[in-house]
Amino acid sequence: MKELELVELLGALQRRVMKRLSHHLEAQGLSMSEGVVLWRLHKHGASRVSEIGALSGLPPSTLTGLLDRLVAGGWLERESDPDDRRAVIMRGTRMLDEFSRTSMRSVARDLEKSFKSLPPDLIARLVGDLGMIIECLENEEGARK
Repeated sequence: MKELELVELLGALQRRVMKRLSHHLEAQGLSMSEGVVLWRLHKHGASRVSEIGALSGLPPSTLTGLLDRLVAGGWLERESDPDDRRAVIMRGTRMLDEFSRTSMRSVARDLEKSFKSLPPDLIARLVGDLGMIIECLENEEGARK
């Protein structure tokens, strides 16, 4: 049952960090879900809508409306997928690039303040350990296919 406790702790950590950083998004009129999608696109680059859904964990009906708002707001652009005319690729705009550059500095400063009492070696170990957990889950998902 330690695995269940681990998942609960990770969820609590994510909620607290996101709450602490939400003011960066609110200043731009963005919701937390919109921020998550924008971050994923910034980090992974242009992606099919189905890939964004898989990365963000949002259901298709929610994702469609969210992407419509981000396109209307100038954050994203839609393109036809040259390999599959039924698929749509979402690409970040210059507005997203600029926001990501400026907000990353502010977010990094906020996180440094939040975690200043943690020893650097603990943070490094946690990054490595959490990376191994993600790899384990990805291997498990791959084995099911």
